[in-house]
Amino acid sequence: MLLQVFLLIVSLAILYFGAEFALESGEKVGRFFGMSHLVIGLLIVGFGTSLPEFFVSQISCFHGHSDIALGNVIGSNIANIFLIMGSAALFVPLHLGSASIKHQCLLHLVITFLLVGVLFPANFTWISSAVLVVFFIVYLYQTFKKMKKEEAKNPHANGEKEKIKILHFIKLIIGFVFLYFGGELLVSSGSKLGTLLGISEYVISAIFVAFGTSFPELVTAMVACYRKKDADLITGNVIGSNIFNIAFVLGSLGPYNFAIKGSYLPELATLVFVAFLLIALSHKNFTFRKIGGVIFLCTYVGMVYYWQAL
Repeated sequence: MLLQVFLLIVSLAILYFGAEFALESGEKVGRFFGMSHLVIGLLIVGFGTSLPEFFVSQISCFHGHSDIALGNVIGSNIANIFLIMGSAALFVPLHLGSASIKHQCLLHLVITFLLVGVLFPANFTWISSAVLVVFFIVYLYQTFKKMKKEEAKNPHANGEKEKIKILHFIKLIIGFVFLYFGGELLVSSGSKLGTLLGISEYVISAIFVAFGTSFPELVTAMVACYRKKDADLITGNVIGSNIFNIAFVLGSLGPYNFAIKGSYLPELATLVFVAFLLIALSHKNFTFRKIGGVIFLCTYVGMVYYWQAL
């Protein structure tokens, strides 16, 4: 059992460095094309930090462990909102009143309802996948359209464009390789560890795997807090990652046509509630501070307690 625990820790470390390499290179590409902080947070950072979830979910479904894929997506979204936003709010105020954040909160609510809809049938099929992929395409189109408008209004808002070097592409490739092998090792060790401990694959993935694949988002948020970057980067990272996890990661699993064994009602109810809460707070021009951060962190601890009791 100790070997599987060690391999699980190693796999999380490989995923972390893979995400770091891919994320760093992706951010430089974003700055080269003059993207705003919010767009980088939503697209480059959101996509980059969702890569571990994507690789882990693909590999787990390929090997017939669909519970790991679902636990990974659901657990990661809960960790993104309650753990990462909660932790960030302890250090910097998160302003939710901007027009961009309001719009993203609305899209986040829509995709959360779509998540509920695709998880209620007995199977996750091509139809379920198609619904999420269509949303994802519309989401990307709207985001790039908004980016073009921002550039037209203020073409120099983001400063000088950064040069791209060959090293950035090499690091990007290395990042993808790390993500793949890290995902393979994590699925293998996680499923074996669950069997040895008598714990379901879903619980293992919702707690440990989801935390591991959400670790890049947590590190990104903490670094942004330390460097006192635009808080929109943190909020955009969290919301963008959640949208990517459902629309992109879960939406890519249609070809596997797997059975949905559980109801996931407590998790889905929690995600729907917090999606409504974020919209309400954003329309009140609310600033998320330490008290809110503590409440969110306590909620995450409560969810982990619920999972381990299953």
